[in-house]
Amino acid sequence: MSENDSFIEEVSDEVRRDKLFGFFKKYLWVFIALVIFIVGGAAVNEYLKARNETKAQAVGEALMAAQSTNDAGAFATIAADGRAAAVLAKLDQAAVLAFEGQAGAAAAILDGISADGDVLPLYRDLALLKTVMVNGENMSAADLDSAFAGLTSVGAPFRLLAIEQRAIVNIRNGDTAAALSDLNEILIDANSTQDLRNRAQELTISLGGEIVTPQSGG
Repeated sequence: MSENDSFIEEVSDEVRRDKLFGFFKKYLWVFIALVIFIVGGAAVNEYLKARNETKAQAVGEALMAAQSTNDAGAFATIAADGRAAAVLAKLDQAAVLAFEGQAGAAAAILDGISADGDVLPLYRDLALLKTVMVNGENMSAADLDSAFAGLTSVGAPFRLLAIEQRAIVNIRNGDTAAALSDLNEILIDANSTQDLRNRAQELTISLGGEIVTPQSGG
């Protein structure tokens, strides 16, 4: 009787993992779009904090208004201005285009930002991360390795988000062991946000891995 119950429990766990993993694969684009907009929103907030002048505030408000309507044309208008806010507008324009299924157009904008030496390193990294998010499937293995090498280096501003994306790429390539290694790295990092840790836990469970505890601070 005990062995029978144990067998049923194992089968039930396997079914739950299959369902969760299937759900993740089906709605991967939604997950990516949400992360893109979250990161983009954080960039706008940092811009508004850093610039208190009236003109900068007006541009920030225009960016927020464009975000509220998800209007790629509005972002393009702000980007055409040529000021510092143009970079943020382009990032958001790319996010909208990606959400609308225009990954190629979004990637072209993001590639332009990440390759522009006049753009702050923070925004070049953000653009590169978004490129991986929206167009990673069309990037060569060498280009992905190069992108992750920089994005996941110690001290990189979006390191943990980049590791999460690397895990997704490894899942897509069928490399479960590498994906679990990436997810464990997120789980044990004391700097991981709760949302990021929750996503890593869900993916770890779906892949049949074990949940690890974060490192204590100090």
